Amino acid sequence: MLNKNITREFRSSLARYVSVSALLMLGVFVFIGLNVTGPNMRQTAQRVYSTEHLADAKVSSTIALTAKDRTAIQQLQGIKTVEYGHTQDVLIKGSQKAIRVQSNPQSLSKMTLVKGRQATRSNEIVLSNQLRHQYPLGTKIHLVAGKTNTSTGLHKRAYTVVGFATSSEYLKKDKLGDTSLGNGTLAGFAYTTKAAFSSSRPNVARLAFTHTKGVAYSDSYEHHAASLVTKLQKKLNRRNTTRVADLRHELTHTITTAQGKLTANRRKFNQAAAQLDTAQKQLDTQLSRAKATQSTATITQLNVKQQQLKLQRQSLATQRQQLTTAQTKINNAKVSKRQLKNVSLTIGTRNDYNAGYNNYGEDAARIDALGKSFPAFFFLIAILVSFTTMRRMVSEKRIEMGTLRALGYSKGAVMKEFLVYSISTAVTGTLLGSVLGLVVLPRIIFRAYTTNFNFANLQLAWHPGYISIGLGLALFSTVLASWLAAHASLKIIPADLMLPKPPANGSRIWLERFTPIWRKMSFSHKVTARNLFRYKGRMFMTIIGVAGATALMITGFGIRDSLNTIVNRQFGQISRYDLVAVYNPDAKTSAVKKAKQAITANHHVQRTTATHFETVYATTNQENTREEISLMVPFSLNQLDHYLKLRDYRTGNRMKLTNDGAIVSQKLAKLQHVSVGDDMTIKESDGTAHRIKVSGITTMYAGHDIYLTRSYYNRIYGTHVTANAYLVKLKNATAQKTNAVANNFNRQQAAVRTVQSRESKQTITNILSNLNNLILVLVLSASLLSLVVLYTLTNINVSERVRELSTLKVLGFYPKEVLMYIYRETNILTGAGILTGIGVGYAFHAYIMALLPPSTAMVAPGLTWLNIGISVVLTIIFSMIVMILMNHKIQSVDMLEALKSVD
Repeated sequence: MLNKNITREFRSSLARYVSVSALLMLGVFVFIGLNVTGPNMRQTAQRVYSTEHLADAKVSSTIALTAKDRTAIQQLQGIKTVEYGHTQDVLIKGSQKAIRVQSNPQSLSKMTLVKGRQATRSNEIVLSNQLRHQYPLGTKIHLVAGKTNTSTGLHKRAYTVVGFATSSEYLKKDKLGDTSLGNGTLAGFAYTTKAAFSSSRPNVARLAFTHTKGVAYSDSYEHHAASLVTKLQKKLNRRNTTRVADLRHELTHTITTAQGKLTANRRKFNQAAAQLDTAQKQLDTQLSRAKATQSTATITQLNVKQQQLKLQRQSLATQRQQLTTAQTKINNAKVSKRQLKNVSLTIGTRNDYNAGYNNYGEDAARIDALGKSFPAFFFLIAILVSFTTMRRMVSEKRIEMGTLRALGYSKGAVMKEFLVYSISTAVTGTLLGSVLGLVVLPRIIFRAYTTNFNFANLQLAWHPGYISIGLGLALFSTVLASWLAAHASLKIIPADLMLPKPPANGSRIWLERFTPIWRKMSFSHKVTARNLFRYKGRMFMTIIGVAGATALMITGFGIRDSLNTIVNRQFGQISRYDLVAVYNPDAKTSAVKKAKQAITANHHVQRTTATHFETVYATTNQENTREEISLMVPFSLNQLDHYLKLRDYRTGNRMKLTNDGAIVSQKLAKLQHVSVGDDMTIKESDGTAHRIKVSGITTMYAGHDIYLTRSYYNRIYGTHVTANAYLVKLKNATAQKTNAVANNFNRQQAAVRTVQSRESKQTITNILSNLNNLILVLVLSASLLSLVVLYTLTNINVSERVRELSTLKVLGFYPKEVLMYIYRETNILTGAGILTGIGVGYAFHAYIMALLPPSTAMVAPGLTWLNIGISVVLTIIFSMIVMILMNHKIQSVDMLEALKSVD
């Protein structure tokens, strides 16, 4: 009998079963999906890193590594494997595409062939996979040097494409790295044999740690890598100091020796030239006399001497050319000596040398941040509504429980129906939510985030821990609710339990005290007002449910709005320059002059201003990661506002650089936990630290920046700062014109790099588009939650009021009046929930935006009215949909059956 009764209950309350299961499914779906995606992404990456044996660290040198350099690297502690390699940036002839050609890796950072085979000859090459459509297999490409009067560093110029590959050193598709060629950004990478390089000495070294201490992106691994690299950098600095000193001594000796020889040879040359001039004068005099006397024999002899002097003069011309060549070599040696201060030997972790590795880890961490906040709020609403629904179910079965107890059934047998029903809804919701959360949502997020990464498929896992937590929360919201309600009811004697629960005692509400208002209210409005305050539990639950769903939609739309404003505010209002052109001031004077003219004399350029530009970094999070910082020292403070708007992050007032400190960007100050007046440490690429004082914090939505005056820079660095860059604003900054200016500049020998605002803008846009796809999923889930919450709570309200509705229909109320009897209350509570949800959504949005943005971005605070309006309209639409659905149920109530059910 009980089993039949349980089956009958499932059939008769299918809508309630589906709505509760759907609520729990949504809660479990969002909870599991957001919490497992980050670990799945990291596990997917770790599998690729392990397969390709991605190097734990990489040593880079601005000059070739000598045998002593390699010995020093080989002796570094904590290193298990060292693999040396060659790398050279070149241009593909007929285009402005810059690629990085590397020697075939053997054991570390191996390539993964997508098509074709590995290069085995010095005239064969493997290209990055994104170039496969432009240069098919078998195509011959010609590589050229990207700068004037320089070599490619390769033996050959023509190479046959024999394969295409991906590499975990180049995870991103859109921005593979920076280069001093082309438009400043690598278009691809390539592999060939070591024999293809003109130098026999390598210029990079890939390292594998002896003890990795964890997997990629784990705190243990990242902390170990960062701390070890910091120690090793100090040793490499000592080696670099030694080799620079050796090179300076060698160059000084070379210059001194060559200068001495040149001086001696020039003295000899001058003496020989003087003697030749004297001999020529004497010969001219003798020849004039011979011609005057018309002595043929003498003239013939003098002509022979003239030919000898001509040969001697030709010999002197050759010597003059040799002297000029020697002087050029000396000048070049002096330039090389002057540039020794730029020679570096640096080591970096994966986060440092591999931008894609760092970006991918940050993407996974952002999803983790959402997983720790968004599902909690989501699940809380689902639990509250499910809890209320199950308690209402027990309340509806009060008379049935009393009848079964009177027939002699035990309390456990009577409670079996509720436990089976609640466990079934919990298991169904958890099962569906787990499948969607483990498979569907991770794939959606992964597909959105890996659009710009070279990862093919997401590695899924079961994550039984999260499934167990989801099931536990689902059971808590259904089984516990039904058990508590049933347990309390079964304490009542069967005779009383067989009677309906007495209605709540009526009492005057506060509105009745306002007599003028109360008297003018209609009967229906008075009933509505009394019912609202009579059933306070239902009122608060409806308000909480609607407020929560509305807040989630507002938060979702708000995240999208806040992120989308980053690009417009940063690159439309603050950063007004289009390009930073960086050159080497220590290069040859003529080369520096040509590099400057490539910018200042370009007809696409509207205005320029000189500045000193360099890249430094600051450490955060126990020094596990580095925050890359652009440091600028403008040479014309009055012109800076034409290129960059420095505004106080609190007041919005214009800021001016002073000689007492530096102005730092807002997000950098936040990450470093500094405020105006505090000190912070910045480091050069070799780890050399400088302590600066923060004199101001400027609004900056993208990137980390520090701005100093020349006087303050000289004091901090203990040197005299020189201009090495231009901030450039173009007349019409299209992508084509920006690339053309960058290409023209990077052809110059003294050009170091270009930084395009367009590229920075594109990078931020790609990150935000990934987040927008994720937010879309969350908004759709929140919208569905809102619909289910409204349906469930309204369904409970209608079920509780069947006798009232039947009475109204018997008394002759019209269908519309009967519907509004319920929906007048629902509309008021929905409105109250919407107003509450706006406030809650504003606060929750602010909390989420403190966790979600990239480490290099600062979002705009606040919400837009459009966002709030869309969320409110959607909630109202869902309410109307539920009203249409409930209208059918209300109109189909059997009045006689409902009114006699008590007896």
